[in-house]
Amino acid sequence: MADPTSDDYYRVLGVPRDATEAQLKKAYRKLAIKYHPDKNPDDKRAEEHFKAVSEAYDCLQDKQRRAAYDNYGKDGAKAAEQGQSVPGGFPGGGFPGGGVRMDARRAEEMFSMFFGGGGMGGGDDPFESMFGGSGFGGMPGGIRIQMGGGPGGPQVFSSFGGGPSRRRAPPPPKRYDVLQPNTKVVLKDLVSKPELNNEMASVQSYDDSKGRYNVKLDDDGDVLSLKPQNLQQILRGVRLTDIKSSPELDGKSGNLLGARRSPTGDERYVVALSSVRQTVAVKSENLILPAGALVRVVGTSRAELNGRQGTVQSWDGGAGRYVVQTSASDQLKLRLCNVELV
Repeated sequence: MADPTSDDYYRVLGVPRDATEAQLKKAYRKLAIKYHPDKNPDDKRAEEHFKAVSEAYDCLQDKQRRAAYDNYGKDGAKAAEQGQSVPGGFPGGGFPGGGVRMDARRAEEMFSMFFGGGGMGGGDDPFESMFGGSGFGGMPGGIRIQMGGGPGGPQVFSSFGGGPSRRRAPPPPKRYDVLQPNTKVVLKDLVSKPELNNEMASVQSYDDSKGRYNVKLDDDGDVLSLKPQNLQQILRGVRLTDIKSSPELDGKSGNLLGARRSPTGDERYVVALSSVRQTVAVKSENLILPAGALVRVVGTSRAELNGRQGTVQSWDGGAGRYVVQTSASDQLKLRLCNVELV
């Protein structure tokens, strides 16, 4: 279990001393989102934890500094960072005291580089592992489709067998009003198990009879049944718009990592921007959402539409309208103010 108050970088991240690069990234991703100041406004303890997690990952993701840390502790890592030679002898010999300290600005830059898509320690995108590469499902492995072959139309064959399989029941029609399987989410506002708040998970299915999603935790693989209001979509490629307090941010894109309540009760969405090293917390109306985002219709003059949910298909910037699919046969064109992120 992670302990941001520990003086040991491995304990800070909650990883073993032989942790792989993937394990380090996973631990940082989880803890940095959990303790980020924009998700914990006016919480000095969370801010200190955020800096501690950033400091630990900053060291351990660098092979040279990690080796120096393993042998000589924080002072050794500091010397390696500054390009100094690491002396032999007992740990810490020859180094000034104090080790490495992470400041808030550097921690924020790291966060934005990591979550905004810039990557760290190799330039890869940490969201690739979160979203399974492209983020879209395909034909399951071991199955191929052969067209034709008789009046029955397409036949499905197993690539491991020699003959046709039994005809399968057609899949249920796709739904546009719920989160799709494999959607990445962050857990929030859990009262009975608050320790799970800010954990990341993947949607497995939606249970209509219970009005709940079955989600699988990234950390330990446990499957939980949760209400929709306890899940927040993680989205790639959101874009800021109409940021009156910082107009220079209009048009900047990034990744939506979670949500928090402002002191006035408004929900704000935490976005790590891609082109600038900055993280912001903005309202739903200040976001242009990507295709695939699940939204709710609000504030239209047609009362029967309000409250319906659907999936964003596209954004028409010229018309200032979303195209939102609410069912297989129904599409709506909605203004920004009539769409609310679910």
